[in-house]
Amino acid sequence: MNLPQKISDLKSYQKPHDSIFTTLITRHISKFFSFIFIRYWKNVTPNKVSALSLFTAIIACGLFLLPNYWYRLIGVVLLQIAFAFDCSDGEIARYKNMGSKFGAWFDSVSDRFKEILMFAALTYAWFARHPSNYVWLIGAATIVLWLLISYVREAKKSSWPIERKAEIYITKNIYIGTVDVTIFLVCAAILCKIELYVLALFLAVSLPLLFKQILSAWKLK
Repeated sequence: MNLPQKISDLKSYQKPHDSIFTTLITRHISKFFSFIFIRYWKNVTPNKVSALSLFTAIIACGLFLLPNYWYRLIGVVLLQIAFAFDCSDGEIARYKNMGSKFGAWFDSVSDRFKEILMFAALTYAWFARHPSNYVWLIGAATIVLWLLISYVREAKKSSWPIERKAEIYITKNIYIGTVDVTIFLVCAAILCKIELYVLALFLAVSLPLLFKQILSAWKLK
């Protein structure tokens, strides 16, 4: 296999259709990491990069729990890097022709773990400054409903194995994505110390999103 000679060589291995924050920001970072990994990480695989993404996200969410704002800022940077790694695994899979069903499963499962960690971190970060039981209720409800949305979506994909398409396109190639919007809102919540309000936003949109998934499955019957 020929190694890429410059970062732009990875451009053609990125998705032609992608979500808004991923297209405008993260893909510019991920192709840099993909270039480094392919050239200098011997025997790199997409699954190793997915595991690295999850590990980095765990550290980031751990930093969100600390009261020092600068540690939390480092956590925000690490979470964005974790997301860039999450984009790199697919680029590496396409470049090295190493795509697999396990890799797709592991990538999806690790995203769910990250969501749990992020919502739990937001809940604790707010509680540490404003102790109250209601924030735990909002945080727990958000985690449960978000996981339920993912479960219904994945069950639908298993029953009707068709290509998943986004429903809200901004341009021909850019759409509103769940994962990247979630990560950027979490980062904004940590930076601006508005964790409770962002959690409430996630909770408010979770029911319509769940209904949309159920309705789309009904239409496929």
